[in-house]
Amino acid sequence: MKTKLLYFLLLAFVALSCNDEDKNPDKTLIGTWELVTKGLEFDGASTFEISAYGTIKGMNTIREKGSRVVLGYQSVFSGTYSIEGSNLIIEKNETAYLTNPDFDYVDKEDLTSIEGYLDEERYTINDSYTKLYYSCAPNELCSPPKPYLKIK
Repeated sequence: MKTKLLYFLLLAFVALSCNDEDKNPDKTLIGTWELVTKGLEFDGASTFEISAYGTIKGMNTIREKGSRVVLGYQSVFSGTYSIEGSNLIIEKNETAYLTNPDFDYVDKEDLTSIEGYLDEERYTINDSYTKLYYSCAPNELCSPPKPYLKIK
């Protein structure tokens, strides 16, 4: 009887330990996250890839409607990230943007790089670590929040 109780307690301890590790945001957030906005002529996708070493890369692309085929880029960035409570904080340290208002998108090589530009964005992490929501700044005009979903 004591042996069965000991096995049960050991099994319960292992199960609870696994659950705590699975909810570690540093490990859970690593991967590729995406928000797709459906348009009339094409779709927009905001994607970023979070690495295990505190670095992040991202892009805003235009895709064929209903497809993953990229037609061109609106921006790309790289930087670092940190996690504070339920917030993902992204600090951009290399960025390139579409600067010609006559175009909806261009080839990645045609984006304009901005030297020394630093930008910070905040995202709220939901309780199950399955969605990220952009945190709108106090004086920023934002549309209703749509979630970034983990795709890889």
